[in-house]
Amino acid sequence: MIILWVIAAWHRLKVVNEAIIGSDSLGPYLQAQSALFGHMPRPPNPESGDALWILSLPLIAVSQSLEMLFQMRFIAGALIAPIAFSAAWHWVDDTEKPTTRWAAAVASGLFVAFDPGLLDTLVSGARSYMAPELIGVFILSLALSLKGNPLAPFVAVISLVAAAGAHPMAIGMGLSIFAILGPLHRVQGGRRLRQAAIIGGLVAIPRLWGTIKLAFCGQGITACLAKVAQSNVDGQTQWQDMLTTAIHDRWLVDMGFGVWVLGLGVGVLCLGRVRRRLGLFVLLGYFGILAVGLSQGYVRSYHLRIIAVPISVGAAIGLARVPALLVFAVGLFVFKTAPMLPVGPDIGAASRHDQIASSLGKHPVWVDRVWWDGPPLVDASAVVLSAWMAGHRSISLGKTTPIAVVQCSLDDGWSVQHFSSSTQAASWLQRQSRQAHQVGGAYDWATIVAPQTRLEDARW
Repeated sequence: MIILWVIAAWHRLKVVNEAIIGSDSLGPYLQAQSALFGHMPRPPNPESGDALWILSLPLIAVSQSLEMLFQMRFIAGALIAPIAFSAAWHWVDDTEKPTTRWAAAVASGLFVAFDPGLLDTLVSGARSYMAPELIGVFILSLALSLKGNPLAPFVAVISLVAAAGAHPMAIGMGLSIFAILGPLHRVQGGRRLRQAAIIGGLVAIPRLWGTIKLAFCGQGITACLAKVAQSNVDGQTQWQDMLTTAIHDRWLVDMGFGVWVLGLGVGVLCLGRVRRRLGLFVLLGYFGILAVGLSQGYVRSYHLRIIAVPISVGAAIGLARVPALLVFAVGLFVFKTAPMLPVGPDIGAASRHDQIASSLGKHPVWVDRVWWDGPPLVDASAVVLSAWMAGHRSISLGKTTPIAVVQCSLDDGWSVQHFSSSTQAASWLQRQSRQAHQVGGAYDWATIVAPQTRLEDARW
């Protein structure tokens, strides 16, 4: 498991410089920083839950720069490989040969270690957030539940709730429980399963309350939730086209040739009578996630990455029926997918923000941005977050506070202008001969250090 973690981390760290810096990727970390400041954070976006900022807390606590933060996140994301290993290990029946168990476990870990879609999720900083790793814990916990572990059912429901807190579509994976409900009841007993369900319900209260508030926007429950889900959708798309595009892009674009290896493994798995229950488990979870997405009118290829571990576990155990085929298939999978590294739109964005943050010194300063045109090369909140992690605690708003204005444009790149006050900065802005695409950005970080900040407080 440690070796698989190292392999997966090494593969992910190759693309850490491609990490995208933006509101989606920064949201969980900013809210975690708010908690460290002693405030009660809010979910980083309307459709997510508190799991995002809670799981980001240890990363923020140990990081001293934005680049280090993303390195830690990529290393933490690599834990999906040993999770998949362990899940496959425990899903294999105890009567199987040890070589079969080892082969399936190692293959499952390698499948997720080199899954190009999971690397893209880390680079984007969103696109299902930490849901794939949490669903991996969910399927591992259910395997342990079937082996009689008394704590595993509780871990299973909590991990499912946390996965839904990272991305709401992960709740569709709960449908897979019906494939193993009978054996689960025989092994654990009805009382323990009811206790686990109650614990899961209690843990889900904050998430349910947030969903209820979104659902009652005055336009009908379905319409309100669909409005949130489709907030970044342009135009109307037929559900058939949306579904086929999502499936096509996840498997044929994300995975390339690797899809045929996984498809073969899941197909062989479903042919075996002993393993067919696991195959049904995987397929029900897959359809559950699609059903949740279609019910809200929004499903994309990256949503299907949520079920990466169950698919990999199922494929590995299926291929393990023919050891020679498994070795060949895993080797081919790694050979084909390892070069498929995601490319971000702004290489070195994290180190750039660290460079700007380090230039601020330790004196009181207000950090803001003027975005003239072109790609947004600098985010004010990212600069401030980097400075906070480095120990700078004198960043605040104030009419007489010196202000550092980061400007960026297509032709000139980026630069930092220092002014003695926001009034002087406003005078400089008025003298410019061009119209800015956007002025501002301080409000986003100001509400982290002082939640009572008003929007007008951040205007200059």
